[in-house]
Amino acid sequence: MDAYRQIEADFLARFPHGLQDEAWLALGKKHRSIEGVMRLCREGLAEPVLRAAIDSGNTLAVVDTCRQIVGRCTTVSTFEKMAFRNYLAFSDVHRPFVAALHALLYCFDETSFADFVEVLQLCRNDGNANPAKWPLVTCFLAYSDPQHHVCIKPTTIKKLAARLGVDVAYRPLPNFDTYHRVQAMVLDFRQHSTLAAEQNNIIAQAVMYCTV
Repeated sequence: MDAYRQIEADFLARFPHGLQDEAWLALGKKHRSIEGVMRLCREGLAEPVLRAAIDSGNTLAVVDTCRQIVGRCTTVSTFEKMAFRNYLAFSDVHRPFVAALHALLYCFDETSFADFVEVLQLCRNDGNANPAKWPLVTCFLAYSDPQHHVCIKPTTIKKLAARLGVDVAYRPLPNFDTYHRVQAMVLDFRQHSTLAAEQNNIIAQAVMYCTV
């Protein structure tokens, strides 16, 4: 049995009825905020909304939406949420932040990823206002487009990659190369899994995380 199929086997050993298992559904209730976060991304971070905010310079509504998204994300730690709130307290970062977020979500590539990380480091001289961490950077991608993107929790991802024998070239500072490798790892799991094949990456990652 290959490593990917072993992940699924271990999940089924814990949840015999798969994604309909009562214990799995009960666990999911602890993360019921996910649907609300995805709706906030879908509506509050839609391309026309971000474009209008950039063109007008009126970014307050988008910034407030982002604050809510991060606040409700169970994948973002309390410390990271506080760092993001402190970061947004500097109003001069609002416009470059929204512009970089727009590029990240709608022109996704190595450059837009690096630019978004750089914008999140604008206040890095304040130790309490540096939110350029993996869960925060990637939550906007994952919850805006869960079919294609992933959210990275460093400790769990490193354990998972080690178990699967995948080199994700992990570095603490978010970077496109590591992100792309983790994304490919999750997509590979979906291709090998009968449970996650028709699910989005959020569910696929949740299945994987339950086995490490």
